[in-house]
Amino acid sequence: MVSTGIYVRVSTEEQAKEGYSIRAQEEKLRAYATLKDWNIYTVYADEGISGKDIDGRPAIKQMIADVTSGKINNVLVYKIDRLTRSTKNLIELVELFNNHRCAFNSLQESIDTSSATGRMFLKIVGIFAEFERENLAERVRLGVERKAKEGYVICNYMPSLGYNRENGEKVQQIDESEAATVKRIFEMYLHNDYNYTQIADTLTAEKAPTKKGGQWLATTIKQILTNPNYVGKVRYGIEDATRYFEADGHHEPIIDENTYYQVQDKISKVKRVSRTKQPKSEVYFCGLLYCNICGGKYTTHWLHRNGNTFSSYGGMRINADCCKGKTNSHKKVEKAFEQYITNIEDLTTFSNHTQAEPPQDNGAEIPAIAAEIRQIEKKTEEIMSLFVNNTIDFETYQGMVKLSNERRGELQARLRLLENAQAAQDVTFTAADIITNFRENWTALNNEQRQAFLQKFIKRIVIHSEKADGGYFNEVVIDEVVFNEF
Repeated sequence: MVSTGIYVRVSTEEQAKEGYSIRAQEEKLRAYATLKDWNIYTVYADEGISGKDIDGRPAIKQMIADVTSGKINNVLVYKIDRLTRSTKNLIELVELFNNHRCAFNSLQESIDTSSATGRMFLKIVGIFAEFERENLAERVRLGVERKAKEGYVICNYMPSLGYNRENGEKVQQIDESEAATVKRIFEMYLHNDYNYTQIADTLTAEKAPTKKGGQWLATTIKQILTNPNYVGKVRYGIEDATRYFEADGHHEPIIDENTYYQVQDKISKVKRVSRTKQPKSEVYFCGLLYCNICGGKYTTHWLHRNGNTFSSYGGMRINADCCKGKTNSHKKVEKAFEQYITNIEDLTTFSNHTQAEPPQDNGAEIPAIAAEIRQIEKKTEEIMSLFVNNTIDFETYQGMVKLSNERRGELQARLRLLENAQAAQDVTFTAADIITNFRENWTALNNEQRQAFLQKFIKRIVIHSEKADGGYFNEVVIDEVVFNEF
């Protein structure tokens, strides 16, 4: 008995209208399998997903797993491009089917890979299918580029803050409420000398609405300040400097050109400063270790070897040569710290001065950020559908996805920060539980709790390394632990 797996896929409403709907495909394939007297093992359905590759399609991955495990020995599709639009993926799938003695049949093209002729024809059809898709995408790209040159804003993802565009309209219209916020952002940056973060914090504190109801971030402010859309321009090719251009748009400007170009000049003169990464809980001494000779601060180093990751602390190499190139493993520092705290008295004096800070209520912001992340992920899928449906070209698709990913990255970073803060609040630093019995409680704390404790109570740990008596390797010695004042 031929055990058949039916695979169906649809990515857009247009395909459904043309007769490629999930239900239409399944009905025709079931009837064909019945005619052939094939046993239907199951139906694998990927709905609303592009066929340009296999990634992101759970149903086809499950089908591949079932072919590999021998659960099915025949794959039936309505049309080859339902399976994949990539020639590379198509050839790989055919080879997979052959290696596991699984036949492949396409109803529309009348292909049967049990024969050499069928396998050859399958590859030829796949090549032409990929060519047609790329050729169509190129025509759409040229159409979008021509539209931008004619002065019409694309804004497939969403209009810029300050503008709205109704469905079916070519020209965007000013939203007076949002436009007032845009003008204020330019005013704060140019005349009040606010930086991006200060502007974002001010608007957040005032609960000024964003375009999508999310949170104001520094990157959002920069995108607004550098957007020529606000002076009546239309831009194209943001991700490709060789194809980038600006054209006069048909929409009304919100910002006058003099103000806009003064802002661009000011931005160009601002020095870029890299953000300091937040220390990871696995290296909870990060930011606290100092050399006892030169006073230099140690930074974290990671070594990847044989599939394992090792953490250590090394000199910053900026103050002196005494710690240049030397590293101390996290385990050695931890051992030295535990030895150090066994030789000091319990920190009872700190318990009299330590007051628990009132916890910040993040109960509302955390779920709000999580909800916006889910919304962005949903919008990313919609953008992919636009690309697959050839509504937008690949360049526009890349730009829109990049903006979505940047926003999602910012939100995820903020979410981790809030969750870490919440976790730190869960560590109760009381005299009875932690401070007074510091030595006993240290070994009971997990990495996150140890990191929170060190960041709260310790200002710096001064160390040096030396060889133990009769030993070959260096050991870490702690010379001093400086506690924060409360």
